Amino acid sequence: MKKLIVSAIFWFLFNLSHAQEADPIIALIQKEFDAYLEDFVERDTVSIAKYFQYPSIFKAVTPNIIFNTEKDATDGYDSLPLQEGYAYSTSENLQIAHLAGPIYYLKFDYSRYNDADELLYEGHSVYFYSNETGNWKIFSLWTGDRE
Repeated sequence: MKKLIVSAIFWFLFNLSHAQEADPIIALIQKEFDAYLEDFVERDTVSIAKYFQYPSIFKAVTPNIIFNTEKDATDGYDSLPLQEGYAYSTSENLQIAHLAGPIYYLKFDYSRYNDADELLYEGHSVYFYSNETGNWKIFSLWTGDRE
């Protein structure tokens, strides 16, 4: 019985992995996210705003912030407090999956470091993507401490 359960788990994981590899949209979202992350590290808030569709929900602080325009997103990211000395982020775990219809989500565990490569923060974010505008854009972002 134990072998059957282990076999079923491996079969499920293999099929889940294969489904993600077979979905070309996941590669498009990954490419968009990589560019977003690069702009985030550079603190290029004007470029960051271009990865969102509007309106968007941003839950990193209380109360939630609604970005209705690119200017709202730029202003929101300009005022976003980062850890003192922040220099770069690393990806600890990233998963992209289809949720329903034209909606995908990206789960992202990350660490933030200073110039001396000292750990400043460990976080977890969930990004929701849709192609309502014709391109894959973020319409909701939740972020917080990694547990």
